[in-house]
Amino acid sequence: MGSRRLILLRHGQAQPEAPGCEDFDRVLTERGRVEAETMARLLVDRGWVPDCLIASPAERTRATATLVARGCGVDPLNITWLPELYSAGPDGIWAALTSRPASRFCVLICGHNPTLSQLASRLGEAARRHDLPTAGLATGIWESADWSGVRPQNAQDCEFAAPGESGL
Repeated sequence: MGSRRLILLRHGQAQPEAPGCEDFDRVLTERGRVEAETMARLLVDRGWVPDCLIASPAERTRATATLVARGCGVDPLNITWLPELYSAGPDGIWAALTSRPASRFCVLICGHNPTLSQLASRLGEAARRHDLPTAGLATGIWESADWSGVRPQNAQDCEFAAPGESGL
C-alpha cells in the first residue's frame, strides 16, 4: 500500500461572460495567470507535485493546468484533457479519479465550480461546506493500494488553500 493524494484545483480567474463568447472559451485574466503560478509554487513548496494531471479542456482550465504543470516541472503534454469534466458533477469527477492507474500517486484535477466545491465539501470524515475561490485547492490523502477503492469521506489530512492566504 502507499499514500495517494488528490488535489482538486479550481481554474484561475477568467474573463466574465460576454455576448458572443461561449463560456467554454473564456480566457484567464492576468490575475488568473498569477493565481495559477502561485498555486504551482505552493504545490512544489509542499512537495505535492502531481504525477497525473487531469483537466477540463475549457480554455480557462486548459491555461490554468498548463501554467501549474510548467510551474511544477511537469510537461504539459502529459495533461489528460477530459471533455466530460466541463459539465461533470461530483460523481463524474470521482469516476475520473478512481479510474486512474495504481502507478499514479498524486493526481491533480483542474476543473470548475460549483462541482469542485461540492466534491471538496465531501472530503474527510468531518466533511463540511467549502467554496473554492478561483485557483483554490482542496487535497486529501488515502492509504490505498490503488485509486479504485478510495472514498471521499475516507480522506485524511485534508487541506484547503487559495492564492492570497497565508502569504501565498
